Amino acid sequence: MTEHQDGCGHPPLRYRNIAFLVTGDGSEISVDHLYVAGPETCSHDGCDNPAVSPGMVGLALDDAEGVFTPAEALLIANRLTRAANIVLEAEEQLPDIEREAARHTIGTGTGD
Repeated sequence: MTEHQDGCGHPPLRYRNIAFLVTGDGSEISVDHLYVAGPETCSHDGCDNPAVSPGMVGLALDDAEGVFTPAEALLIANRLTRAANIVLEAEEQLPDIEREAARHTIGTGTGD
């Protein structure tokens, strides 16, 4: 938890770690739910900033950090999934056309 930087004193920014992994090259990836929990608005004189927030999504890769809206996080997750699927599909072996044709011919009884 970290206090807000403006010195206002509203509730601290809290986080819930959703995933943490270390990749094969030693990089550290962290996915967090960032939120503020406290009274409905800040009680400091004239602040009136919201002090309750359902949150944002935090993503950290080593020393780089980003904060995303839920929609942005879902878009990133979708694109990561698409990229991974492309890589996995490229690793699949292409079908052996001659073997498939021979199997079809034998299966239908139209062989030589």
